[in-house]
Amino acid sequence: MATKKKVTKKAVKPTAKKAVKKVSKKAEAIAKVKANKYKRVVLEPIGNETFPEMVFVAAGPSWASSIVGKRYVNEGRAIAIIEALDAEKSIAKGAKAVTKELLAAGVTPLDTTDIETEDK
Repeated sequence: MATKKKVTKKAVKPTAKKAVKKVSKKAEAIAKVKANKYKRVVLEPIGNETFPEMVFVAAGPSWASSIVGKRYVNEGRAIAIIEALDAEKSIAKGAKAVTKELLAAGVTPLDTTDIETEDK
């Protein structure tokens, strides 16, 4: 009599399908323009022969409205200006909070002409 051999099947690892991300139309439009964003401020490269790294501030939030439409020699300069505006905004916000705390404690600040104490 012939003995039966056990048949063993080798497990084949299933091939993993790579997930394909769908790109939105807005993301495609931004990629076409090659615009950079820094703290919600849109910087577009507009270099020329004299200044190949020049950028244009195309859009931004309300606190950066003073620089929208301006050109800067390079992206580093534009980022420095954006950081300065953001710092000024934070300082003003902190000054308002300190003034409110002083008024709540009954201490009248000496110079309140520059700082608004009312919420808008």
